[in-house]
Amino acid sequence: MRSVERVAVLDAAQYAGANAQVRALISRLLPPPFWAEIIVARDLPGLLNLLWETSYRQTIAPLAGARLAPATVERALWEYLARAARVPLSLLRGPPRNLLDWLWRRFEVNNLKTVLRTVERRVPADRIQASLIPLGPASALPWGVLAEAASVPAVVEYLRPTFYERPLNQALDLYRREGSLFVLEVALDLAYYGRLLAKLAGLTGRDRREAERFIGTLADSQNLLWAFRYRVYAHLAPEEILNFTLHHGLRVDASVVREIASGAPLRDVVARLWGDRLPDVERLSRLSEREALPELERIFQRYLYRLALDALKAYPFHLGVVLAYQVLLESEVRDLVTVVEGRVAGWPADRIQPYLIGSRG
Repeated sequence: MRSVERVAVLDAAQYAGANAQVRALISRLLPPPFWAEIIVARDLPGLLNLLWETSYRQTIAPLAGARLAPATVERALWEYLARAARVPLSLLRGPPRNLLDWLWRRFEVNNLKTVLRTVERRVPADRIQASLIPLGPASALPWGVLAEAASVPAVVEYLRPTFYERPLNQALDLYRREGSLFVLEVALDLAYYGRLLAKLAGLTGRDRREAERFIGTLADSQNLLWAFRYRVYAHLAPEEILNFTLHHGLRVDASVVREIASGAPLRDVVARLWGDRLPDVERLSRLSEREALPELERIFQRYLYRLALDALKAYPFHLGVVLAYQVLLESEVRDLVTVVEGRVAGWPADRIQPYLIGSRG
């Protein structure tokens, strides 16, 4: 048997079991009729009562009888996402597993940003820990110690044995000069996404192509949004925009970032890079760039959602099915958080619906 054929057979064997188990996980996602009830739930207790009969039950059980603050409910939903997103890792091995593991580390990055912000504001350690997404044994970072840190440099020092210490340490001098956490958060993001793209590059064959569809799109969309936000919202100079973005994405590389930094219109850049593949992209032409950026973020999220649905209809024995589950799961949780925020704001269902990622109800 030729080596290419042998690899294909081994890949199919690896994903045969994974496909069945991932599709079982997908079957636990909330069905459209259920969403019709969720969107019209009158309040947070009503929403949690609906979720009680779903796979969210274990996560929301500690909230029963408690005073329901929106932040507490949202934290429980993010905890569910972090736990459920890790389940498929046991189905993979080698570079695909490494990629999924690092994708999951985004929860660590978000927690670290929370730690940096709250330590700088001298929030008590118990309140800091209560604001973090519980990550369980999958994360070896010393969250309790980090929450007790007396300063932002102390947080960086406590991270010394980990991947995150180096990029943060390299940005500390700039943080001290400017007094802004922005430079530390950017350093975290660039280091995280840089390694994510490196792990994507370590894949081959069908796995590589599927990862490029999902992870490549995720990184490109994030990089493009960063560049435009820096220009439109923060009014950064072109050289600063280049310093604070990735230069080796699949579609959005250094040349694209330079165009954006030099004033290229958002609609033109998006149309050239993605053509008509993005859903409802024509909406951007009716908005100012400041208004268009939040809409573009939702468009990218919906694009990934559609890619995930398409992946489930195709040949099943590949990494794309596992990545599709990750996208559908995160889209579901993000939409639940949107419903929570909409309910708290007193929005009716028809006002919440346009902000959802998936086809709900």
